[in-house]
Amino acid sequence: MQILIGLLKMGGGLGIFLLGMIIMTDGLKSLAGGMIHALLVRFTKSPLSGAITGALSTAILQSSSATTVAAVGFVAAGLMEFPQALGIVFGANVGTTITGWIVALFGFKLHLSILVMPLILVGTLMNLFGRRKMARAGYAIAGFGLIFVGLVFIQEGMSGFQDILNFTDLPGDSWSGRLKLLGLGILFTLVTQSSSAGVAATLTALYTGLVSFEQAAVLVIGMDVATAVTAVIASIGSSVQARRTGFSHLIYNVFTGLLALLLLTPYIRIANGLAPGFVENDAEIALVAFHTFFNVVGVAAILPFTRHFARLMERLIPERLPVYLRRLDKGLLKQPALALDALKETMADEISQLLHCLKIRLDPRLSPSVRKLSEIDLAIEAMYDYIDDLHLEKQEHPAWISLLELIHTLDHLETLFELCEPDTDFIRSGEYAIDRLREALREKISRIEADIRRHEWADAYRTASEMLEVLTRQVEVLRPEIIAAIAGKTIGTDEGGRHLDQLNWLERIAFHLERMLYHYQKSEGKEKSEKKR
Repeated sequence: MQILIGLLKMGGGLGIFLLGMIIMTDGLKSLAGGMIHALLVRFTKSPLSGAITGALSTAILQSSSATTVAAVGFVAAGLMEFPQALGIVFGANVGTTITGWIVALFGFKLHLSILVMPLILVGTLMNLFGRRKMARAGYAIAGFGLIFVGLVFIQEGMSGFQDILNFTDLPGDSWSGRLKLLGLGILFTLVTQSSSAGVAATLTALYTGLVSFEQAAVLVIGMDVATAVTAVIASIGSSVQARRTGFSHLIYNVFTGLLALLLLTPYIRIANGLAPGFVENDAEIALVAFHTFFNVVGVAAILPFTRHFARLMERLIPERLPVYLRRLDKGLLKQPALALDALKETMADEISQLLHCLKIRLDPRLSPSVRKLSEIDLAIEAMYDYIDDLHLEKQEHPAWISLLELIHTLDHLETLFELCEPDTDFIRSGEYAIDRLREALREKISRIEADIRRHEWADAYRTASEMLEVLTRQVEVLRPEIIAAIAGKTIGTDEGGRHLDQLNWLERIAFHLERMLYHYQKSEGKEKSEKKR
C-alpha cells in the first residue's frame, strides 16, 4: 500500500510539475516572447553571439524548444544565417539548465517550496482580474508556484521508497552501468517530453538518497541527450531548415553527452579538491553545477567549428526547392510575424531579379532570359498562394498594415513583370529623345539596385520618386511634339503611334516601380509621413 501511495504521489507530482512548466512557459512567452524574438534577431550576428542570446532567451522563457523553433523560423524567413541559428541552439542547452538551479536552490537548498505556493493564488488573481501584461505575468507566476507543488509531491512520494529501494539496486558506477543509466535518462525524457521534469525528479531522488551523485549525473546526461531526440522526431516531415536544425541538435547533444561522461570523474575530483566534501554535502548544487558545466564546455568546444559544421549539415540535408520557394515555408504560417518576414524577404529577392530583367529590357539590343522571366512569374504566383494561406486579424495592427503594403507591392511587381515581357517594338529615334529617356531610366534602375543591395529601401524609393517626376515632365513635353508631328504629316500615324506607345510604356514602368518601392519600404515601417498617391 505504501508503494502504491508513493507511486501515486510521484506521478501526480510529476504531472503538476509539468503543468506548472507549461503554464509558466506560456505566460512568459506571451509576456516577453515577441520582445525576446526581436532581440534574438537584433543581437545574433555570429555563432558566439547566437550562443549567448540563445542561453539568455531560454533562461527567460524557460523553454529550449521555443528558442529552437524561433531559430529555425528566423533561418527559414531569411532573417538569419544557419550558423548563427546553430549558435542559438547550442546556447539554448546552457539556458535550459537554469530550471535545475531554480529547483535546487528554492526547493532543496533554501526550502522555500511552501512559501512559494501562495504564488499560485496571487498569479491566479492577477490573471483573473488583471489585463494584458498583468494577466500574462499572473499566468507565469501561477505556473512557477505549481512547479513547487509538484516538487513537494515528488519528494514525498520518493521518500516512501527509502526503505524499499536503494541506489544499490540500480546499475553500478561502471561504464556498463553508466550506459544503462544513460538509457534510463533518455527513456524518461522521451516519455515525459521534458528534460526539466527529469532533472527535477533526479534532484529529488538524489535529495532523498535513492541515487548516488554519479548515478544522478549520468541520468541528467541522458536527459540532456534526449531533448535532441524529441527535436529530430518533431522535425520529420518538416522543412529542410527544421530537419537540419533537429539533426544538428542531436549530433551536438550526443557529442556533449560523451564529453560529459568523460568529464564526470575529473569534475568530482576537482570539486572535492577545491571544496572538500562539496559533492557529498551539497549534492544537489553540485549536480546542477555539473549540468551547466558540461553544457558550457560543449558550447565552447563546438563554437570554433560552427560554420564548418553548418556546411556539413547543408551538404547532408540539401535544399531541393526552387530558390523562390525556399523562404515560403508553410510551417512559418503558425507564426504570422515570421511568415510576413519570409514573404518580405522573398519579395525583395524577386524585386531585385525583376529590376535586372527590366534593365536588360530597356536596352534594344538585349532581351531578358525566358527562364528567368518564367521563374519570376512562378515566384509571383507562389507569393499570392502564400498570402492566401496567411491568416491575420485586423487587431494585429502592425502586422496587418505590413501585409496590406506587401499586397500592394506584389500587385505593382506583377504589373512590372507584364511590362517586362517582350511585346514592345523599339524605335531608335534621337529626334524625340526617347533613347535618352530609356537610357536615363536604365541608369536610375542601376542606382536603385545599388540602394537595395545595401538594404536602403527608403533611398531606393526616393531615387524612383525623383525618376518618375523627371520622366513625367519630359513625357509631358514630348507627347504634344509627337502628336503635332503626326498632324503635320512629318511622321506617319503608325510610326507616331509607336513613339507614343513607347512613351506610355516608359511612363508606366517608372510609375509602377515608384509605387512598388513606396509600398515595400512602408511595409518595413519607414517613410510613414509619405502620403499615398
